[in-house]
Amino acid sequence: MATEVIMPKAGMAMEEGTVIKWLKEEGDKVEKGEAILEILTDKVNMEVEAEVGGILLKTIAKEGEVLPVFSTIAYIGEEGEKIPDAYEETKKRNEGKHVTPKENQIKETQREEISFSNTKIRATPAARRAAREKHIELSQIRGTGPKGRIQLCDVESFREIEKSRKRSTPLAANIAKAQGINIEDIEGSGFKNKVLKADVEKYLSHEKNLREEEDKIIPLTGMRKVIGSRMRDSYFTAPTFTLNIDVDMTNVKALRNEVKDSIFNETGNKITFTDIIIMAVSKALMKYPIVNASLVEEGILLHNYVNIGLAVGLDEGLLVPVIRDTHKKSLSEIVNSTKDVIERTKNNKLLPDEMEKSTFTISNLGMFGITHFNPIINQPNSAILGVNTITDKMVVINKKPDIRPIMCLSLTVDHRVIDGAPGAKFLQYLKDLLENPMKLLI
Repeated sequence: MATEVIMPKAGMAMEEGTVIKWLKEEGDKVEKGEAILEILTDKVNMEVEAEVGGILLKTIAKEGEVLPVFSTIAYIGEEGEKIPDAYEETKKRNEGKHVTPKENQIKETQREEISFSNTKIRATPAARRAAREKHIELSQIRGTGPKGRIQLCDVESFREIEKSRKRSTPLAANIAKAQGINIEDIEGSGFKNKVLKADVEKYLSHEKNLREEEDKIIPLTGMRKVIGSRMRDSYFTAPTFTLNIDVDMTNVKALRNEVKDSIFNETGNKITFTDIIIMAVSKALMKYPIVNASLVEEGILLHNYVNIGLAVGLDEGLLVPVIRDTHKKSLSEIVNSTKDVIERTKNNKLLPDEMEKSTFTISNLGMFGITHFNPIINQPNSAILGVNTITDKMVVINKKPDIRPIMCLSLTVDHRVIDGAPGAKFLQYLKDLLENPMKLLI
Protein backbone atom coordinates (compact mmCIF):
# COMPACT_ATOMS: atom_id res chain seq x y z
CA MET A 1 0.00 0.00 0.00
CA ALA A 2 1.29 3.46 -0.89
CA THR A 3 2.76 5.51 1.97
CA GLU A 4 1.62 9.05 2.66
CA VAL A 5 4.12 11.90 2.86
CA ILE A 6 2.74 14.41 5.34
CA MET A 7 3.46 18.03 6.21
CA PRO A 8 5.66 17.59 9.32
CA LYS A 9 5.16 19.48 12.58
CA ALA A 10 8.60 21.02 13.19
CA GLY A 11 8.20 22.65 16.57
CA MET A 12 5.34 23.09 19.03
CA ALA A 13 4.22 26.43 17.57
CA MET A 14 4.04 25.25 13.96
CA GLU A 15 0.49 25.03 12.62
CA GLU A 16 1.06 25.16 8.87
CA GLY A 17 3.87 24.86 6.34
CA THR A 18 4.56 26.14 2.85
CA VAL A 19 5.80 23.91 0.04
CA ILE A 20 8.83 25.77 -1.33
CA LYS A 21 10.28 23.36 -3.89
CA TRP A 22 9.91 19.73 -4.92
CA LEU A 23 13.36 18.10 -5.13
CA LYS A 24 11.90 15.01 -6.81
CA GLU A 25 9.36 14.65 -9.61
CA GLU A 26 6.51 12.18 -9.98
CA GLY A 27 7.91 8.86 -11.15
CA ASP A 28 11.34 9.42 -9.64
CA LYS A 29 12.90 6.74 -7.46
CA VAL A 30 13.59 7.84 -3.89
CA GLU A 31 15.63 6.25 -1.15
CA LYS A 32 14.65 6.12 2.50
CA GLY A 33 16.05 9.25 4.19
CA GLU A 34 16.49 11.10 0.89
CA ALA A 35 15.23 14.70 0.74
CA ILE A 36 12.22 14.96 -1.57
CA LEU A 37 11.00 18.52 -0.98
CA GLU A 38 11.79 21.76 0.80
CA ILE A 39 9.24 23.50 3.06
CA LEU A 40 9.03 26.71 5.05
CA THR A 41 8.10 26.16 8.71
CA ASP A 42 7.49 28.97 11.21
CA LYS A 43 10.56 30.89 10.13
CA VAL A 44 13.08 28.51 8.60
CA ASN A 45 13.39 26.44 5.46
CA MET A 46 13.91 22.71 5.95
CA GLU A 47 14.01 19.58 3.82
CA VAL A 48 11.49 16.76 4.20
CA GLU A 49 12.99 13.28 3.90
CA ALA A 50 11.30 10.15 2.59
CA GLU A 51 10.36 7.78 5.40
CA VAL A 52 10.33 4.82 2.97
CA GLY A 53 12.01 3.98 -0.30
CA GLY A 54 10.15 3.55 -3.56
CA ILE A 55 8.67 5.60 -6.38
CA LEU A 56 7.22 9.08 -5.88
CA LEU A 57 3.79 8.16 -7.20
CA LYS A 58 1.99 11.47 -6.78
CA THR A 59 2.64 14.98 -5.47
CA ILE A 60 -0.56 16.43 -4.02
CA ALA A 61 0.68 19.84 -2.84
CA LYS A 62 1.88 22.42 -5.31
CA GLU A 63 4.89 24.68 -4.86
CA GLY A 64 3.84 27.78 -2.93
CA GLU A 65 0.83 26.04 -1.36
CA VAL A 66 0.25 26.52 2.39
CA LEU A 67 -1.07 23.44 4.21
CA PRO A 68 -1.85 22.53 7.84
CA VAL A 69 0.58 20.20 9.60
CA PHE A 70 -0.08 16.47 9.08
CA SER A 71 -1.76 17.14 5.70
CA THR A 72 -1.00 14.60 2.97
CA ILE A 73 1.33 16.16 0.40
CA ALA A 74 2.48 13.12 -1.63
CA TYR A 75 2.47 9.33 -1.95
CA ILE A 76 5.42 6.92 -2.20
CA GLY A 77 5.03 3.28 -3.23
CA GLU A 78 5.93 0.60 -5.72
CA GLU A 79 5.95 1.37 -9.43
CA GLY A 80 2.44 1.11 -10.85
CA GLU A 81 0.86 0.89 -7.40
CA LYS A 82 -2.47 2.63 -7.02
CA ILE A 83 -2.76 5.45 -4.55
CA PRO A 84 -5.62 5.45 -1.99
CA ASP A 85 -9.20 5.40 -3.30
CA ALA A 86 -10.06 8.73 -1.69
CA TYR A 87 -7.54 10.48 -3.91
CA GLU A 88 -8.62 8.50 -6.99
CA GLU A 89 -12.23 9.55 -6.46
CA THR A 90 -11.19 13.17 -6.18
CA LYS A 91 -9.11 12.83 -9.32
CA LYS A 92 -12.06 11.32 -11.22
CA ARG A 93 -14.35 14.11 -10.13
CA ASN A 94 -11.84 16.73 -11.18
CA GLU A 95 -10.93 15.20 -14.52
CA GLY A 96 -14.27 13.74 -15.57
CA LYS A 97 -14.70 11.91 -18.88
CA HIS A 98 -13.59 13.38 -22.20
CA VAL A 99 -16.26 15.70 -23.67
CA THR A 100 -16.38 18.19 -26.47
CA PRO A 101 -15.95 21.89 -25.61
CA LYS A 102 -19.65 22.52 -26.19
CA GLU A 103 -20.68 19.58 -24.01
CA ASN A 104 -18.24 20.72 -21.32
CA GLN A 105 -19.78 24.20 -21.29
CA ILE A 106 -23.26 22.75 -20.90
CA LYS A 107 -22.15 20.43 -18.08
CA GLU A 108 -20.35 23.27 -16.31
CA THR A 109 -23.50 25.37 -16.52
CA GLN A 110 -25.61 22.52 -15.17
CA ARG A 111 -23.21 21.84 -12.28
CA GLU A 112 -23.26 25.46 -11.18
CA GLU A 113 -27.01 25.74 -11.44
CA ILE A 114 -27.54 22.53 -9.50
CA SER A 115 -25.03 23.52 -6.82
CA PHE A 116 -26.72 26.86 -6.30
CA SER A 117 -29.75 25.37 -4.67
CA ASN A 118 -30.70 21.84 -3.74
CA THR A 119 -33.87 22.83 -1.90
CA LYS A 120 -37.32 21.79 -3.13
CA ILE A 121 -38.90 24.43 -5.37
CA ARG A 122 -42.68 25.02 -5.22
CA ALA A 123 -44.22 25.52 -8.69
CA THR A 124 -47.44 24.75 -10.57
CA PRO A 125 -47.35 21.97 -13.22
CA ALA A 126 -47.90 24.56 -15.96
CA ALA A 127 -44.98 26.64 -14.68
CA ARG A 128 -42.71 23.59 -14.57
CA ARG A 129 -43.67 22.59 -18.11
CA ALA A 130 -43.08 26.09 -19.46
CA ALA A 131 -39.76 26.41 -17.68
CA ARG A 132 -38.64 23.04 -19.05
CA GLU A 133 -39.61 23.96 -22.62
CA LYS A 134 -37.84 27.33 -22.42
CA HIS A 135 -34.75 25.84 -20.66
CA ILE A 136 -35.25 28.05 -17.61
CA GLU A 137 -34.17 26.99 -14.15
CA LEU A 138 -37.00 27.46 -11.64
CA SER A 139 -34.44 28.33 -8.94
CA GLN A 140 -33.92 31.66 -10.74
CA ILE A 141 -37.58 32.68 -10.56
CA ARG A 142 -39.35 34.32 -7.62
CA GLY A 143 -42.86 32.99 -7.26
CA THR A 144 -45.86 35.26 -6.70
CA GLY A 145 -48.35 32.51 -5.85
CA PRO A 146 -49.39 31.27 -2.39
CA LYS A 147 -46.38 30.53 -0.16
CA GLY A 148 -44.07 31.71 -2.94
CA ARG A 149 -45.24 29.12 -5.50
CA ILE A 150 -44.04 29.81 -9.03
CA GLN A 151 -46.89 30.25 -11.51
CA LEU A 152 -47.00 30.26 -15.31
CA CYS A 153 -47.13 34.07 -15.35
CA ASP A 154 -43.92 34.19 -13.29
CA VAL A 155 -42.12 32.04 -15.86
CA GLU A 156 -43.36 34.19 -18.76
CA SER A 157 -42.39 37.41 -16.96
CA PHE A 158 -38.96 36.02 -16.18
CA ARG A 159 -38.46 35.04 -19.83
CA GLU A 160 -39.26 38.56 -21.04
CA ILE A 161 -36.79 40.04 -18.55
CA GLU A 162 -34.13 37.51 -19.51
CA LYS A 163 -34.39 38.48 -23.16
CA SER A 164 -33.19 41.97 -22.31
CA ARG A 165 -30.24 40.98 -20.10
CA LYS A 166 -27.17 38.75 -20.22
CA ARG A 167 -27.68 35.15 -19.18
CA SER A 168 -25.68 33.74 -16.25
CA THR A 169 -25.79 30.87 -13.81
CA PRO A 170 -27.15 31.75 -10.36
CA LEU A 171 -23.77 30.99 -8.80
CA ALA A 172 -21.98 33.32 -11.21
CA ALA A 173 -24.56 36.03 -10.63
CA ASN A 174 -24.23 35.78 -6.85
CA ILE A 175 -20.43 35.90 -6.94
CA ALA A 176 -20.57 38.96 -9.20
CA LYS A 177 -23.07 40.61 -6.87
CA ALA A 178 -20.96 39.88 -3.79
CA GLN A 179 -17.90 41.41 -5.51
CA GLY A 180 -19.85 44.47 -6.69
CA ILE A 181 -19.47 43.59 -10.38
CA ASN A 182 -22.03 44.27 -13.10
CA ILE A 183 -22.69 40.90 -14.76
CA GLU A 184 -23.28 42.74 -18.04
CA ASP A 185 -19.58 43.62 -18.16
CA ILE A 186 -18.50 39.96 -18.21
CA GLU A 187 -18.11 37.93 -21.38
CA GLY A 188 -19.75 34.52 -21.03
CA SER A 189 -18.15 31.24 -22.16
CA GLY A 190 -21.04 28.91 -21.35
CA PHE A 191 -23.76 27.48 -23.55
CA LYS A 192 -25.28 30.29 -25.62
CA ASN A 193 -22.75 32.71 -24.08
CA LYS A 194 -24.06 32.19 -20.55
CA VAL A 195 -21.78 33.67 -17.88
CA LEU A 196 -20.27 30.96 -15.68
CA LYS A 197 -18.47 31.04 -12.36
CA ALA A 198 -15.16 30.64 -14.23
CA ASP A 199 -15.94 33.76 -16.28
CA VAL A 200 -16.50 35.81 -13.14
CA GLU A 201 -13.26 34.49 -11.61
CA LYS A 202 -11.36 35.30 -14.81
CA TYR A 203 -12.79 38.82 -14.75
CA LEU A 204 -11.81 39.25 -11.10
CA SER A 205 -8.29 37.95 -11.80
CA HIS A 206 -7.91 40.44 -14.64
CA GLU A 207 -9.06 43.29 -12.41
CA LYS A 208 -6.65 42.16 -9.70
CA ASN A 209 -3.74 42.13 -12.15
CA LEU A 210 -4.58 45.65 -13.23
CA ARG A 211 -4.54 46.79 -9.60
CA GLU A 212 -1.27 45.00 -8.93
CA GLU A 213 0.36 46.88 -11.80
CA GLU A 214 -0.31 50.06 -9.85
CA ASP A 215 0.25 48.87 -6.25
CA LYS A 216 2.33 45.91 -5.14
CA ILE A 217 1.02 43.81 -2.25
CA ILE A 218 3.39 41.67 -0.20
CA PRO A 219 1.36 38.76 1.24
CA LEU A 220 1.54 38.52 5.04
CA THR A 221 2.53 34.86 5.02
CA GLY A 222 5.36 32.58 6.07
CA MET A 223 8.20 34.33 7.87
CA ARG A 224 6.60 37.79 7.76
CA LYS A 225 3.40 36.45 9.32
CA VAL A 226 5.28 34.73 12.16
CA ILE A 227 7.41 37.81 12.87
CA GLY A 228 4.31 40.02 12.97
CA SER A 229 2.52 37.68 15.35
CA ARG A 230 5.45 37.30 17.76
CA MET A 231 6.33 40.98 17.84
CA ARG A 232 2.68 41.90 18.45
CA ASP A 233 2.44 39.42 21.32
CA SER A 234 5.69 40.69 22.84
CA TYR A 235 4.81 44.37 22.46
CA PHE A 236 1.34 44.08 23.97
CA THR A 237 2.26 41.53 26.67
CA ALA A 238 5.37 42.95 28.30
CA PRO A 239 5.50 46.46 29.84
CA THR A 240 8.94 47.63 28.77
CA PHE A 241 11.35 50.53 29.05
CA THR A 242 14.70 51.19 27.39
CA LEU A 243 17.95 52.33 29.03
CA ASN A 244 20.73 53.93 26.95
CA ILE A 245 24.41 54.30 27.80
CA ASP A 246 27.41 55.59 25.84
CA VAL A 247 30.54 53.43 25.69
CA ASP A 248 34.03 54.55 24.73
CA MET A 249 35.19 51.87 22.26
CA THR A 250 38.81 52.99 22.10
CA ASN A 251 40.18 49.96 23.92
CA VAL A 252 37.86 47.49 22.14
CA LYS A 253 39.15 48.77 18.80
CA ALA A 254 42.70 48.38 20.06
CA LEU A 255 42.00 44.84 21.28
CA ARG A 256 40.44 43.89 17.97
CA ASN A 257 43.44 45.16 16.04
CA GLU A 258 45.79 43.33 18.36
CA VAL A 259 44.15 39.90 18.11
CA LYS A 260 42.64 39.93 14.61
CA ASP A 261 45.61 38.27 12.90
CA SER A 262 46.00 35.58 15.55
CA ILE A 263 42.29 34.74 15.50
CA PHE A 264 42.18 34.67 11.70
CA ASN A 265 45.16 32.30 11.61
CA GLU A 266 43.47 30.05 14.17
CA THR A 267 39.89 30.12 12.89
CA GLY A 268 40.01 31.41 9.32
CA ASN A 269 37.41 34.02 10.32
CA LYS A 270 37.64 37.74 10.96
CA ILE A 271 36.81 39.00 14.43
CA THR A 272 34.06 41.63 14.66
CA PHE A 273 32.98 44.07 17.33
CA THR A 274 29.86 41.90 17.77
CA ASP A 275 32.06 38.96 18.84
CA ILE A 276 33.67 41.01 21.60
CA ILE A 277 30.29 42.42 22.67
CA ILE A 278 28.87 38.88 22.92
CA MET A 279 31.74 37.87 25.22
CA ALA A 280 31.27 40.96 27.40
CA VAL A 281 27.47 40.53 27.55
CA SER A 282 27.85 36.88 28.57
CA LYS A 283 30.12 37.83 31.48
CA ALA A 284 27.77 40.63 32.56
CA LEU A 285 24.74 38.32 32.45
CA MET A 286 26.43 35.83 34.76
CA LYS A 287 27.05 38.66 37.22
CA TYR A 288 23.46 39.98 36.93
CA PRO A 289 21.30 36.88 36.37
CA ILE A 290 18.03 38.85 36.74
CA VAL A 291 18.71 40.24 33.23
CA ASN A 292 19.25 36.66 32.01
CA ALA A 293 15.82 35.54 33.21
CA SER A 294 12.44 34.39 31.84
CA LEU A 295 8.96 34.88 33.23
CA VAL A 296 7.21 31.51 33.71
CA GLU A 297 3.97 30.44 35.39
CA GLU A 298 5.77 29.59 38.64
CA GLY A 299 7.61 32.92 38.79
CA ILE A 300 10.94 34.28 37.49
CA LEU A 301 13.30 31.65 36.10
CA LEU A 302 16.99 32.61 36.52
CA HIS A 303 19.12 30.80 33.96
CA ASN A 304 22.54 29.58 35.12
CA TYR A 305 23.85 29.58 31.54
CA VAL A 306 23.89 32.09 28.67
CA ASN A 307 22.44 31.35 25.25
CA ILE A 308 22.70 34.43 23.05
CA GLY A 309 20.07 35.01 20.36
CA LEU A 310 21.62 37.03 17.54
CA ALA A 311 19.18 38.94 15.32
CA VAL A 312 20.06 38.44 11.64
CA GLY A 313 18.26 40.55 9.04
CA LEU A 314 17.24 38.97 5.71
CA ASP A 315 15.43 40.48 2.72
CA GLU A 316 12.25 38.62 3.64
CA GLY A 317 12.39 39.15 7.41
CA LEU A 318 14.32 38.62 10.62
CA LEU A 319 15.68 35.41 12.14
CA VAL A 320 17.25 34.93 15.57
CA PRO A 321 19.66 31.97 15.63
CA VAL A 322 20.96 30.98 19.06
CA ILE A 323 24.62 30.63 20.08
CA ARG A 324 24.62 28.31 23.09
CA ASP A 325 26.75 28.46 26.24
CA THR A 326 28.58 31.65 25.28
CA HIS A 327 29.59 32.11 28.94
CA LYS A 328 31.91 29.12 28.52
CA LYS A 329 33.37 30.01 25.13
CA SER A 330 36.71 31.63 24.37
CA LEU A 331 36.85 34.60 22.00
CA SER A 332 37.99 32.34 19.15
CA GLU A 333 35.08 29.95 19.79
CA ILE A 334 32.61 32.85 19.78
CA VAL A 335 34.06 34.09 16.47
CA ASN A 336 33.60 30.62 14.93
CA SER A 337 30.07 30.15 16.30
CA THR A 338 28.90 33.60 15.23
CA LYS A 339 30.25 33.22 11.70
CA ASP A 340 28.69 29.75 11.39
CA VAL A 341 25.16 30.67 12.46
CA ILE A 342 25.09 33.89 10.40
CA GLU A 343 26.16 32.08 7.21
CA ARG A 344 23.68 29.23 7.70
CA THR A 345 20.91 31.70 8.53
CA LYS A 346 21.49 33.63 5.30
CA ASN A 347 21.58 30.36 3.32
CA ASN A 348 18.37 28.98 4.96
CA LYS A 349 20.27 26.07 6.50
CA LEU A 350 19.17 26.54 10.11
CA LEU A 351 17.28 23.79 11.91
CA PRO A 352 14.18 24.79 13.92
CA ASP A 353 15.76 23.92 17.28
CA GLU A 354 18.68 26.26 16.53
CA MET A 355 16.29 29.17 17.06
CA GLU A 356 15.07 28.04 20.47
CA LYS A 357 16.12 28.37 24.13
CA SER A 358 17.83 31.76 23.96
CA THR A 359 18.17 33.56 27.31
CA PHE A 360 19.12 37.00 25.97
CA THR A 361 19.14 38.64 22.53
CA ILE A 362 21.47 41.09 20.79
CA SER A 363 20.33 43.18 17.81
CA ASN A 364 23.05 45.14 15.99
CA LEU A 365 22.02 47.98 13.66
CA GLY A 366 25.34 49.80 13.92
CA MET A 367 26.32 48.92 10.34
CA PHE A 368 23.39 51.06 9.14
CA GLY A 369 24.51 54.15 11.03
CA ILE A 370 21.75 53.90 13.67
CA THR A 371 22.60 55.85 16.82
CA HIS A 372 19.65 54.88 19.09
CA PHE A 373 16.67 52.52 18.89
CA ASN A 374 14.27 50.67 21.16
CA PRO A 375 14.48 46.95 20.29
CA ILE A 376 11.45 44.72 21.00
CA ILE A 377 12.08 41.83 23.37
CA ASN A 378 12.40 38.37 21.85
CA GLN A 379 10.25 36.40 24.28
CA PRO A 380 10.61 34.37 26.45
CA ASN A 381 13.68 36.56 27.12
CA SER A 382 13.24 39.42 29.54
CA ALA A 383 15.72 41.76 27.88
CA ILE A 384 17.33 42.62 24.55
CA LEU A 385 20.40 44.73 23.79
CA GLY A 386 20.44 47.12 20.86
CA VAL A 387 23.94 47.80 19.49
CA ASN A 388 24.37 51.10 17.64
CA THR A 389 26.97 52.63 15.38
CA ILE A 390 30.39 53.83 16.58
CA THR A 391 30.75 57.58 16.05
CA ASP A 392 33.70 59.85 16.70
CA LYS A 393 32.61 62.38 19.34
CA MET A 394 34.22 65.16 21.33
CA VAL A 395 34.47 64.12 24.97
CA VAL A 396 36.31 65.39 28.05
CA ILE A 397 39.15 63.14 29.24
CA ASN A 398 41.11 64.28 32.33
CA LYS A 399 39.54 67.74 31.98
CA LYS A 400 40.77 68.01 28.39
CA PRO A 401 38.74 67.73 25.16
CA ASP A 402 39.44 64.65 23.09
CA ILE A 403 37.83 62.80 20.15
CA ARG A 404 36.83 59.23 20.98
CA PRO A 405 34.89 56.45 19.18
CA ILE A 406 31.59 56.36 21.12
CA MET A 407 28.89 53.73 20.80
CA CYS A 408 25.44 53.80 22.42
CA LEU A 409 23.98 50.60 23.87
CA SER A 410 20.17 50.40 24.17
CA LEU A 411 18.80 47.88 26.69
CA THR A 412 15.06 47.14 26.57
CA VAL A 413 13.77 45.19 29.59
CA ASP A 414 10.52 43.59 30.71
CA HIS A 415 9.44 45.62 33.76
CA ARG A 416 7.58 42.62 35.17
CA VAL A 417 10.99 40.99 35.74
CA ILE A 418 13.62 43.74 35.75
CA ASP A 419 13.47 47.12 37.49
CA GLY A 420 15.39 50.22 36.49
CA ALA A 421 18.24 49.89 38.99
CA PRO A 422 19.26 46.29 38.11
CA GLY A 423 19.06 47.15 34.42
CA ALA A 424 21.23 50.23 34.94
CA LYS A 425 23.80 48.25 36.99
CA PHE A 426 24.01 45.64 34.24
CA LEU A 427 24.66 48.35 31.64
CA GLN A 428 27.25 50.05 33.85
CA TYR A 429 29.14 46.78 34.28
CA LEU A 430 28.92 46.04 30.55
CA LYS A 431 30.28 49.52 29.81
CA ASP A 432 33.17 48.90 32.22
CA LEU A 433 34.03 45.58 30.54
CA LEU A 434 34.08 47.14 27.07
CA GLU A 435 36.07 50.18 28.13
CA ASN A 436 38.51 47.88 29.97
CA PRO A 437 38.39 44.68 27.85
CA MET A 438 41.32 43.08 29.69
CA LYS A 439 38.77 42.37 32.46
CA LEU A 440 37.18 39.83 30.09
CA LEU A 441 40.18 37.63 30.73
CA ILE A 442 39.85 37.77 34.51
